Formats: sequence, structure tokens, C-alpha cells
Amino acid sequence: MSEKLTSKQLSKKITDEYMEEAFHAHDLGKLIGYSTAISPVELFVAHDIIPIYPENHAVANLTAKKGAEMCSITENMGYTSHLCAYARSDLAYRQTGMTVTKGIPDADLFLACNAQCFTLTKWFQILARKGNTPLFVFDTPEHIMDKKAREEIVKYCVVQMKELISFLETVTKKKFDYDRLKEVMKYSAASSILYKKFLDMAQYKPSPISIFDALIGMAIAVYRRGTPECVEYYQTLCDEFQAKVDQGIGVVQNEKYRLYWENLPVWFKFSDHAKLLGSYGAVILTSLYVHAWSLDFDLDKDPLVTLAENYVNRFSNSTIEDRADMAMDLFDKYSMNGMIMFMNRSCKAVSFAVPTLKDMLTKRTGIPALVFESDMGDQRFYAESQVRTRIEAYFETLDRLRT
Repeated sequence: MSEKLTSKQLSKKITDEYMEEAFHAHDLGKLIGYSTAISPVELFVAHDIIPIYPENHAVANLTAKKGAEMCSITENMGYTSHLCAYARSDLAYRQTGMTVTKGIPDADLFLACNAQCFTLTKWFQILARKGNTPLFVFDTPEHIMDKKAREEIVKYCVVQMKELISFLETVTKKKFDYDRLKEVMKYSAASSILYKKFLDMAQYKPSPISIFDALIGMAIAVYRRGTPECVEYYQTLCDEFQAKVDQGIGVVQNEKYRLYWENLPVWFKFSDHAKLLGSYGAVILTSLYVHAWSLDFDLDKDPLVTLAENYVNRFSNSTIEDRADMAMDLFDKYSMNGMIMFMNRSCKAVSFAVPTLKDMLTKRTGIPALVFESDMGDQRFYAESQVRTRIEAYFETLDRLRT
């Protein structure tokens, strides 16, 4: 009997097999579909289209500190430095082949869902136009706080998914299998429950999980949801972290500060931030970003309806009031006593509301916030000494409040 793989080993195995299949898709009679990370990818999986996420590929390069170099290449092509670092690094990859991975296969079709931001749609339009490749834009109106409007928004999104299915049938010349979709939905629902269980381990004291664990762990939820291996991975991950809970093992010894993080991470400072905050007895527990894939599929409903309900109500497509409520739920559940608000010049769709959100959360919690500006992937816009000084001053403020 073979030894059971750890979550880290399993993640690597799943990723390697996924990319191997993707690079040989045409030999297997399958197509490659580029997808935005927040989109009803279950439709791809059910139709035997292999989903590829240029965002994930960009993250690999940005985490490896290639952002400044790759973004400069794209800017020399005529694009502005205000464009998302994901898009700039990807366009540089297209131009030069530069990557720290094996790259990603070219797309046979594109699915752009604007529940995340407007840049993704334009980025995919550029790639589709260059390759003369079919593109479907799945439009998700803002999930405004009105019951009747929300019902109409879901109906609108269901109609679009039916149009998307027709689009897939036209491109693949194959009829869509709704029974297969129901099977895929079962895997998505099961893995989502486990992924949420994993994230919710942040409620323990000391917390066995940090946001950095969550960011590493969410990769499989992004690109393998709807598959049995995704369920297996999250079951393994939950078992491992439950063992830490049972032994009272926390991320930080003598845990003192339990922090909320607003926005995407600064990818190239990933491990540095974990170590720096840990030196103050602080651990970042969570963010709305990592919960974006904590989906809640109702398998008793029409699959298209529950897909629409989930993908339209992500935090990036919600009102500022909803975002504040979502964050407050996390504050209450995880007993957080600090917050870091990142003004991310690469992600204006998420960042434009940060100052207002900071004021709302501070008013409701009584907790001061640390706010800093930078870029999630382009090191040219990160001020090391300034950020360290602000972090030091912030913990001094929190210390004074505790005494």
C-alpha cells in the first residue's frame, strides 16, 4: 500500500498532471479555454475543456520577483504602467517568452467574467484579437443591495450562461451534457465546503493557519474545482491542519495580534511579510480575497441558477456596504484585533473603496487600521523602509491600546 501524500505533495501532483494534460490537450481531443479566476468554470469542466488561468501564471512570475522586468517590457510596447501587473507580465510573456515556469499553452477560446474587474475583459480581448480566437464575455452586474434587483440579476446571468453553453457547443461542435454538469457541481460543492472548513480554522487560538497558508491552499480551488482531485486535496489539507489544532500548534508562537488583510497580497513580499509580522507576534488570518472561492452551491437548485448566484455575489462585485458586512463577519468569527489595508495600484477595482472601507470597519470595530500603498507585482512601487516604519508604528499604536 502506497504512503498517503501530504497536501503539499498532492498539490504538486495535481498541478503537474493538470499542466501535462493541458500541454497535450489537442492530442487528447480536448480544447484549451482561458478563463478568469472568478467565472463559472464548471461549464468548461463539464464540456471537457481544460481551463487555463493567465492570472495564475502571472502570480508565479510576480512571486519570483520578475514583475518589474516584465512590466517594463510591456510598457515599452506602449502600455501604461497603471495597467494591472497581471496583464503587464502576461503581455511581456507573449512578447518574449519570459517565465519562471514552463509557460502555458495557447488558448482555443476565452471566457472573461467581469465580476473581478474591467481590466481582465480588455486583457482577454487583446489576446483573443491577436490570435483570432473566439471570446465570450460573461457580464455580471454589480450585486446591489435590493432583493428584487438581485433576482433579476441572477436571471440575467442564467440567460448568459445558456448563451455561453451555446457558444461552447458551436466552438467544440459537441452537445453540452447537463447530467455531466450536475456531476461536476457535486465535486465543486464538496470541495468548496472543505475549502471553507480550512479557512475557518483561523478561528482557533492560536491560529494554525495564516493568510499565506490560505493563499497557497487556494490555488487548487481556482484551477481544479469541479474535479474529484480537488475534493481529495482539501480533505487532506483539512486533516493536516486539524492535527495542528488538536496539538495547539499556531502559526506564531505567543500569538498577540490577529489581523485582517484587505486586498490581494503583495506577491513578491510573500514570505518577507509573514516573517516581519511574525516578529511582532502578529498573524494575518484572512481576507475577502481568499474567501472569494468559498462558494456555496445549492445542489437542489438548477445548476445554472446556483452558479449564477455564486459568481455574481463575490466581494469584488459587491457594494461597499456588502463588503463591510462580509469583513465584519470575518472579524467576529476569527476574533481579529488589527487590520492592514493595502492600496493596490494594480487592482483599482478592489482598491478604490479601501479608504471608505477602512473608515467603516474602524468605526464598527474600534480598531485602527494600517494603510499603505504599493503594487501587488511591480517592485518599483514598493517602498521597503516606509512600509517597515509604518508597520512598526502601527504595532506601537496597538500596544498602547492594549495597556
